[in-house]
This record gives sequence, C-alpha cells and structure tokens, in this order.
Amino acid sequence: MTEDVIRFSHVRFGEQEVEREKVITFPDGIPGFESYKQYALFEDPESQPFQWLLSTENPQLGFVVVNPTYIWSDYSPKISRDDLTTLEVQNADDLLIFSIITLADDPTQVTANLSGPIVINSVSRKARQLALFDDRYATKHKILGALQV
Repeated sequence: MTEDVIRFSHVRFGEQEVEREKVITFPDGIPGFESYKQYALFEDPESQPFQWLLSTENPQLGFVVVNPTYIWSDYSPKISRDDLTTLEVQNADDLLIFSIITLADDPTQVTANLSGPIVINSVSRKARQLALFDDRYATKHKILGALQV
C-alpha cells in the first residue's frame, strides 16, 4: 500500500508533509536544479501573496514565488502550443502561473522573473519553467515600484 502523504524537511520550515496528489513534478527539473523533480507549494500566512515552492528532495532548495497577476494585472505570457502539449493541458483554466522572486536586503531591489514563469497544470501537476521570447517581460521586474502604482 502506498502512502497518501509525502513527508519532507526544509531548512526554513522544518518537517512538512504534502498529499501525494498535490506534489508538483518538473519532468525536466528547474533550470539550474535539473536533478530535483518533485516540489510542493507551501503557503506561509505571514508571506501572502507570496508562496514557497519547496523541493521535497533537497531540504536546502526552495523558491519564493507569486502569481504575477497579483502585482501586474495585465500579465499575459504567450505560452506555446508545444509547452501546453508537454504539460498535457486540456483547458487553459487548468494553468497556474507563478514567477520566481529574487529577494534582497533592500526591499526596493526585490524582483520577479516575468520572462521565466513557472507554469503548472493543476490537473496533472506537471510543471515547467518556461523561457519566454517576449520583449515585454524581463527577468528582473521590481515589485515594490509595481505595488505603489
């Protein structure tokens, strides 16, 4: 009998568990971290609207992420048909999109990567980090300035 829960440890959040069906799989890994394929989204109430994408395989690995439309309501990345096919997307409503946040000691220097969104099929739980060829978006969009608008 397989367990319905995966238990893992993270240096910041300690012991965690996630339901097996909620584990997010990156078949190709995340660029720079290709050997780690399994992640869980962790919501820290003190960090809203930001979330943590934590590796279930490496207790040192985690990314701060945010749904970019919380900050940039007009964010609309062009996702290729090939990417949608790879992720087995049947319905656009099944897509979850996140941007990786780069933290800094100076809050005015905290940025979001809008040209490399994390795209998750909420049904199959398959995910990829895309590399968009869209000059509207860059890897370092300052968050604080956007929030003050």
